[in-house]
Amino acid sequence: MSTYKIWIGEDVESYFAASPIGPLLELGSVARNKDHPLFYEIKKTFDLVQSDILAQVFADDNFNGPYGKVSQEEKEWFAREWIIIEELNRRIRLRRRSHLLKQNEGIRPVPYHDPELSDLEVSSDGLVPLSGFDVEEGVLLRKGRAYTILPSTPSENSSYWITRALLAGGLQDRTWVRLDPMIRGQASEFPRMSYKMLWWGPPLRWKDVVNINQESFGRWVPAPLSHKSEFTDFAWVLRGEEIHLFLEEMPKRNDLSIAGSRYFHVIFSKTTECVVHLDGAIRIYAEDEWDQRRDVHVHRTGKVGKRIKVFRIDGPIRLDIVSSLGGTYFVWNYDVSHFFGASVPRSLLGNDG
Repeated sequence: MSTYKIWIGEDVESYFAASPIGPLLELGSVARNKDHPLFYEIKKTFDLVQSDILAQVFADDNFNGPYGKVSQEEKEWFAREWIIIEELNRRIRLRRRSHLLKQNEGIRPVPYHDPELSDLEVSSDGLVPLSGFDVEEGVLLRKGRAYTILPSTPSENSSYWITRALLAGGLQDRTWVRLDPMIRGQASEFPRMSYKMLWWGPPLRWKDVVNINQESFGRWVPAPLSHKSEFTDFAWVLRGEEIHLFLEEMPKRNDLSIAGSRYFHVIFSKTTECVVHLDGAIRIYAEDEWDQRRDVHVHRTGKVGKRIKVFRIDGPIRLDIVSSLGGTYFVWNYDVSHFFGASVPRSLLGNDG
């Protein structure tokens, strides 16, 4: 992500930090709507973008792909919008990272101090029961307020699919989730979004999992069209009568200030032949911790990085639902989708590392 030194007002930054839509899909419409309360402040930001910063964008092939053939006036508008979106995304993700790193055990983290959430139990790992909310199109509703599950990637909408999968699997009464510390608002004004994505395939062959008798693991280097990451690890590990599945998608080193890893842990009981525990998390790494993690596989990392739970289910869980949860939690990671049984074109798959 590019870094542009431009002025953005606090009201604008706070508005988009709380928006489930995000700057990419919303900035342009707000900047063209004179009736919007932030119109003039956003216009001021557009006007203050300097020509030398515009020149950087005009030379960017990623910008010229969609906008290279428009008129010069339109090109300048879209370049200013591009710059402001990039900078807003960077600042919002820094805010979210700061919130997550400040959370201390025993203290109610943001947003659980909201009056609408004051009577909800908060677990020791910072989660609240999903059963305490009504859910509409990926939005969690309670007492007139709206919230979302913490997104596992820098994209605001990445929690949409896992939220839908949890409900489709009938897991609302057994799931604990972490609410995003910033995305929230009045339920009556909070946008409801609906996305369509084809995700289908036979589930992971769990009947073969029970026969695993030795540790096995691998690493995928992503293809260009997959989610931007350094690599993804998977490992099957035997622990007594349990088989543990670990998955982790590592961020690029230069994205550490805005992104953590996506981490997934499943416990399969050989005795009952069912999954008895599952959780999804993110790990936030400092640069030296990332360097340490790069050279070690996921099941040998120990306590490196700060692990922050996103959701947790204490089983039993149907095996086909586990495949759905794994694929949706790692949305846009096509190697993981393929691992859990989705039909993915070979061109979208990465290489074994």
